[in-house]
Amino acid sequence: MRFNLKEVLQVMPSDSFFFSIVRDPAALARSAFSYYKSTSSAFRKAPSLAAFLANPRAFYRPGARGDHYARNLLWFDFGLPFPPEMKTKRGNPHPPRDPKSPQLNVLPSGAGLRAHYTLDPSALLHPAPTVAGGHSQTSSHASLDLGSSSFIQWSLAWLDSVFDLVLVAEYFDESLVLLADALCWGLDDVVGFMHNAQAGGEQGRSAVSSGGLTAEDRQLTARARAWNHLDWALYVHFNHSLWARINQYGQSRLESAVAELRARREALAKHCLVGGEALDPKYITDRRFRPFQFGSGKVLGYVLRSGLSLPDQEECERLATPELQYKDKLDAKQFPSTVSLPLKTSRLLSP
Repeated sequence: MRFNLKEVLQVMPSDSFFFSIVRDPAALARSAFSYYKSTSSAFRKAPSLAAFLANPRAFYRPGARGDHYARNLLWFDFGLPFPPEMKTKRGNPHPPRDPKSPQLNVLPSGAGLRAHYTLDPSALLHPAPTVAGGHSQTSSHASLDLGSSSFIQWSLAWLDSVFDLVLVAEYFDESLVLLADALCWGLDDVVGFMHNAQAGGEQGRSAVSSGGLTAEDRQLTARARAWNHLDWALYVHFNHSLWARINQYGQSRLESAVAELRARREALAKHCLVGGEALDPKYITDRRFRPFQFGSGKVLGYVLRSGLSLPDQEECERLATPELQYKDKLDAKQFPSTVSLPLKTSRLLSP
């Protein structure tokens, strides 16, 4: 979903633990171009991602159908409003006033101010509230320069007031350890298999490092981050806050926990899965485990080993079930009288 705090709080108590995840905009752009090629008019018109990023305004029109996938998708998914100049139908003829958003100051995550901030993030387009004496106050218009670092900083501060923890995809295992710690869980509660990975896709930290990349790849990465400058600001901010939490947790303690988490995942993969790893969807005949195929890349999935005991079979099934089928299981459990069989997504999952 696109995050909307006001709507979420209609069904969740105010003391809920809010967490989310961000991804390097360069890696996200590569994935989105492949996955949403047929959905975004901007991507559909571009012959390649490199061609799109070389001159994005030749293809991108704000407000065009599906084009929210083509720019600042993280910002969009967090429910944040866009500066007025980025909403015009003909595009923004001027570059962002503050293109070096990575230099933003780091704000503390999980500041616990959720109750003090407005529940409507569109209020970011109005004077920014400040907290004084435990009550919301409104600062002057001069304090918020829309489209500048002031607007971005306020947006990040609002997210900090709402989210208790924001994970980073490129440091996923480290993030999971911190999530388990924040929720007083054990590592077994966060061990799992990777889902939605595309065949031949980038893994882990390669997206945030220039090491081993060609000059063309480095140029594409730089252009993707510049084009998605609001997303880059989000990513840098929460990458900094993640590492601040890691320092609080303890670097050596974290390394030990990450090693243990990976060992448990590897052991489960060998025990549960044919080949001990993700497979091409052509080998997955059981619809319960076949991931939804969309876009130009193949989405990998899993095949369970035969001969598992009943308890192991149940655990391995949970770990190997793709998100749509897992959502159907949760729907059937939470709303047994309203979900009919066969499950709704089974029609989408046919080969």
